[in-house]
Amino acid sequence: MTDDVRAEPHGAATGLGVDSERLYRMLLARTDASVGRLAAESGLAEGDVRAALAELVDAGFVTMSADSRYRAVAPDIVLGGRLATQLETVRFGYDALRELLELHRAGPDRGGRDDRGRWEQVTGAVAIQSRLTQLRKTAERCVRTFVKPPMVLPVPDGERHRELQERGVRCRMLFDRSIFDSDPEGTHLRHHLEWSDEIRFAKRLPLKLLLIDERTAVIEDPGSDKPRVLITGNESVVRLTVELFELLWINAIPARPEAREGTGARTGPAAGIDDDDVLLLSLLIAGLTDQAIASKLGIGLRTVQRRVRDLMDLAEVDTRIQLGWHAAKHGWVS
Repeated sequence: MTDDVRAEPHGAATGLGVDSERLYRMLLARTDASVGRLAAESGLAEGDVRAALAELVDAGFVTMSADSRYRAVAPDIVLGGRLATQLETVRFGYDALRELLELHRAGPDRGGRDDRGRWEQVTGAVAIQSRLTQLRKTAERCVRTFVKPPMVLPVPDGERHRELQERGVRCRMLFDRSIFDSDPEGTHLRHHLEWSDEIRFAKRLPLKLLLIDERTAVIEDPGSDKPRVLITGNESVVRLTVELFELLWINAIPARPEAREGTGARTGPAAGIDDDDVLLLSLLIAGLTDQAIASKLGIGLRTVQRRVRDLMDLAEVDTRIQLGWHAAKHGWVS
């Protein structure tokens, strides 16, 4: 990967530049539009609009309906094959990682070189917690984590976590959707939300994982009958796990709006939407029931239903499916 510690570009899932994705979103809301109309509404120069539209045409997101008029291609058509390819890459990456772990369990390689010095095995919840605390202290840029039930370790110490953030270390948490099925596991999510970590939700994570910068990988040993992790600085394994994290991160659902590349500002939601509404929308899109959302947010069921109805009215839609589409299209959930 190149520079993993930068904030992700707004078009991470599409591969488009900021201006190009912005124009694509504008075209999705209408039948077609002229270059002049897009320039006037976006505030971009006509030359910049033409350049961005050329990128969109080349990438298959837009077609020309007439001279100097453009029409958006439906997202499911243009992105369907791309996402399928990404998912296949994730599957291949996980299979490769699993194969490497099996090779490690088998011991030294056939050439007789013992590589176990680059691997460390830690067993037991207390020992693992102690080792993870040590490793987090060494982080310089980014800590990436897969969070998946069952939770066998306590929530990290809040004061030490804040010290990490004050040193400029990004904390990126990817939560397995099953985290919502148990209140004890939900405690981890609530703490990390309070600490303003970057949080997204994935439908399914293959295993538990922690990455310190691009130097060290901590991987659970799912075949063990007690909590056990493998820790390695092996360059190939670390690179593979970083790629796996990033591929799953791109397709996950953000818990709140996230920063644009090159700015300190978040991709702010539309007027009338606050961070609480964004989190509610994220949980709704992740597939939680109203009752589960109420439990996780600590509010009443009727309050959840009222807020969803208010969001539907604001989006001027009639169904929750339409609300999810509107939220994604207009950047309410990044």
